[in-house]
Amino acid sequence: MKNISHIIHIGELIAVSKVFQLNPYRMITLIENGLMEVFESKEAFSQKYGKNEMYDKLEDWCELNNGKVITKKK
Repeated sequence: MKNISHIIHIGELIAVSKVFQLNPYRMITLIENGLMEVFESKEAFSQKYGKNEMYDKLEDWCELNNGKVITKKK
């Protein structure tokens, strides 16, 4: 099991929990299972998913003001 605290801070989870309409515990579970991803920067996100207006493989995504991008797969 990954140590999620090295990837994302609990405050960041709380900040985006309303975007994904999930509680932080559920988000941690989804990250552990690979259904949510955390990228350190928009560039890292773009390398994996490209620069599109719509992302077919993602249900939703959110960019934090510190540059991290959090995604939820379909």
